[in-house]
Amino acid sequence: MDFAKLMSAHINKAKEAAPPDSSDKKYLKRSEIEAQREAAYLAEKQAAEEARREKLEKKRKAEEYEAHKEAERREKRRRLAEESKQRREQEEEEQERQRRKRLGLPDLPPRKKEGEDEGTPVPDDEDIEEEELVGKLRALDEPARLFGETHKQRLKRYKKRVGADSLAALITDGPIPTTLQLVPEKDMRVELKVPKDEEARKFLFRQLASYFTMVLKAWEVALAGRSDEVKTSYQGKQAHTAMVQARENMRPLFKKLEKGDLEDGILEPVVEIVNAAQERRYVDANDGYLRLSIGKAAWPIGVTMESYFTYPPDPESPVNHDILFRPGIAPDGSDTFTPRTLIYDLKGAFGSMRKVNALYEPDYNESQEAGGVWPSKPIIQRSQPIPQSAYQVHLDAGLDPPPLTTSTVRYWSDYSRVFYHPKSLVQLSEFEVNDKLMPFEKWDVGMSLFDKLEREVDLVDRDLRPFVEECDGMQGLQLITSVDDAWGGWASGWIERLQDEYGKFSIWTWGLGDQGSNMAVSREMRLQQIVNSARSLYALAEHSSVYSPVSQTPLKVPSYMSIDASSPWHTGALQAVAIESMTISSRLRSSDGSRGSLHDMEDTFNNTGKRRIAKLEMSAADPDVLEEKCEEQIAQAEKVGSVTLKRESEGRDQLTEFDMDVFTKDYRTPSTGIKQQKKDHIFGRVEAARGEWSSSEGRGGRDPRDRFGEGPAVQRFSTSLLFPLLDSFPSIFNVRSGQNGKIAVYSGLTASTAVANQVRLIEQIVRRAASLDERETLCNSLQTIAEEYDEGWASGSDSDEDD
Repeated sequence: MDFAKLMSAHINKAKEAAPPDSSDKKYLKRSEIEAQREAAYLAEKQAAEEARREKLEKKRKAEEYEAHKEAERREKRRRLAEESKQRREQEEEEQERQRRKRLGLPDLPPRKKEGEDEGTPVPDDEDIEEEELVGKLRALDEPARLFGETHKQRLKRYKKRVGADSLAALITDGPIPTTLQLVPEKDMRVELKVPKDEEARKFLFRQLASYFTMVLKAWEVALAGRSDEVKTSYQGKQAHTAMVQARENMRPLFKKLEKGDLEDGILEPVVEIVNAAQERRYVDANDGYLRLSIGKAAWPIGVTMESYFTYPPDPESPVNHDILFRPGIAPDGSDTFTPRTLIYDLKGAFGSMRKVNALYEPDYNESQEAGGVWPSKPIIQRSQPIPQSAYQVHLDAGLDPPPLTTSTVRYWSDYSRVFYHPKSLVQLSEFEVNDKLMPFEKWDVGMSLFDKLEREVDLVDRDLRPFVEECDGMQGLQLITSVDDAWGGWASGWIERLQDEYGKFSIWTWGLGDQGSNMAVSREMRLQQIVNSARSLYALAEHSSVYSPVSQTPLKVPSYMSIDASSPWHTGALQAVAIESMTISSRLRSSDGSRGSLHDMEDTFNNTGKRRIAKLEMSAADPDVLEEKCEEQIAQAEKVGSVTLKRESEGRDQLTEFDMDVFTKDYRTPSTGIKQQKKDHIFGRVEAARGEWSSSEGRGGRDPRDRFGEGPAVQRFSTSLLFPLLDSFPSIFNVRSGQNGKIAVYSGLTASTAVANQVRLIEQIVRRAASLDERETLCNSLQTIAEEYDEGWASGSDSDEDD
């Protein structure tokens, strides 16, 4: 290689790498190069430090600006909160003034300005000299002076101590605070005769308040003197709960005593009770309490259960009304009796019914709007209220209501005769009834609405649990819902929550389907309803103890009944007759041998635990005709010397053939290809008879036994209590006693192969109508349900070939 060229290349490379030098030096020392490099490094470091300082300065200024803004925001919030507090205090002061004016109490003293002392202004003529005031306080064994106490505060303390404070009304600090001036124990003795003089009545009210206060105080002292072991025991806690409940129940009485408007119908029994208790005649006092609390007030109830209530001296009703109705107390202290129910409906579906009714009128003025943060008043848009029907107007006025017709009934509230508790009525404001833009028709819409509300608030805790906690011994829950629209999805969400919370109780579901089968609806809408019913069938039957699909109208209408299938009033009445009669045995009193709980009935036809779907059937008849036939049978039996006509002992070899099948709609068509070549095999049945039904009513029968001599499990309940027809009930039964009286009803719940046939027919329709994403799961679920009704019996035993 060329050594000269290699050296020349290295020299040139070194020259290129050397830093340029502005001096005339041709060569640089290494120390000079290092000094230049160090100077460049220091300059770069100083520039970075200046940039960091500038950045920190900007950040500090931004933080100071943000802190200033935050202080301004805090000051603004404090100012708004102070204004809101002042506005709220003014409203509370105005409400207190109105309350004092209503009770006849002195007006509130003027409000203190900021910086004034806390002493109440005292007129000059009521003032006391300081030395005299100190002497009087010492005479009462009170401290002469308190730390930081002014003369006005000292005077106020003295007047409050001696009970002569005329500046403001005194409120006692007893178990029930009251503005009534209590009398000493020696003046508590009341006379049996109620005075007519106004002053004497006021003194009587003070006597009653004083006596009840003394009794409650003695009760509290007696309970407080118990040992800790007794207090923490179950009986000890129950005793304390009883005392607290009695104290709360007496608050409305004290309010009436303060107002002085206690009517003689209540005042006279109260005086009788107190007089007997003061004379130690406690049995007479208890009798007086019973006479006061039973049969003295109009029971605010209605619908079918209205006729089940009896009042002394009439004999006790066989129906225990406490099962479906709950006692309560209205804000004015009067007793109420409202259904144990929870009703959900869309906006506008309640008609003219109000959430707050005559039993629960509010104490406040509804027109008063609560003030908010903003000083301007809100603009309120109120919808036009729905006017009451003539039937409801006459009921409110205490007059005989006019007869109802299909043209006058617009909403179910038009013929309702019941006052509901405000918590029983829940309106779903997200949807409006008969809304064309957002119809409540698809199953998924109802399920989505339930999930949305369940995420916001626990519906079971908010709506249902308060009613459940009032029950001493709950036997089960009943869910009544339509299943061919979005309510099926809503009910499916509810039934899952009920199964989680109350799975050990019986949960009966009545699915009201085919609501639009007799109306002019499109084919797409009808297919959508069938798909909704199928999805509800799977979801409700899985989580319910008993699921019974109920059709809008029976498949065959008997000759003694005329019903308008397009009227929800007519169809709802027929469904109410069947459901109420089927479950009547669960509401009978324990002393009645025909009582059966929901769990007892479901065990009869669901002995495997998987046949939860039952077929609902019924028959109706004139009770007078049944009684005449029964008398003829007795007369014929007496001729041959035998009188054995008990329903429970006969008819075991035959099952009743009912007149009406209110099971789900029959979807069989010639195109389905399914022929009924076999009779329905019955696994189990529960029957409920109301009236003098016998086995030979012309309804026919069939032998339930198979070729091995074994038959289905059958349980029968009978009662002489007929189904009452109120004036709000439509005239759908063409029987002699059914026009304005009562009818005899025979109903039954049956688990048979008819369920499997209907489920398979629905499954064939769903297979063609349902969407692809849900078709396979839904069809497989329906097939699984149908297979439960094909197992456990010989397939050829009930065929026509064996007959």
